[in-house]
Amino acid sequence: MSIVIGAFEHVAGRLRLPRVLVTPHLMGRTVGPVGDRARQRAVVEAALTLLAEADGPETVRHF
Repeated sequence: MSIVIGAFEHVAGRLRLPRVLVTPHLMGRTVGPVGDRARQRAVVEAALTLLAEADGPETVRHF
């Protein structure tokens, strides 16, 4: 399971990672802005949901 920013989605595709959550955030703030606990929690919950619901390998979802 990996969480990546949109700018690196193509890299995740080349690496053929099993499950990828793509976020719209800035580099260095993959799960959200500093201090935005609600946004960070939402990203982590989306990642956990992806782990539970992914149909198979190389599943990519956008946050």
